[in-house]
Amino acid sequence: MDSQVTTRTALLTPPPSGEPLPPVWMQRFFLVSTVIFCLWVGLVLCVLPWLPAWTENGLVNDFPGLRWFLGTGFIRGLASGLGLLDLWIGISEAVHYRDRR
Repeated sequence: MDSQVTTRTALLTPPPSGEPLPPVWMQRFFLVSTVIFCLWVGLVLCVLPWLPAWTENGLVNDFPGLRWFLGTGFIRGLASGLGLLDLWIGISEAVHYRDRR
């Protein structure tokens, strides 16, 4: 039974690495930039599919089939769902952040 406990503990703890950890300020900067990027992309993906700019732009005006496809509720909902997932990831990263020292 002790071997199971040590094996399980060994799987949960990361192996010691010879590389030094990045400075705390760099870890926090990476966190802030990641969270801001995730929130921005998430908001854009949540809102943009429901605006006229989603189907009325220069990229899709020449392709009526693509314009119809992007205008379907399924694709708009899929994009908004990905936006909500991205918002969730950004907020989760901010809430569960721990400095590695």
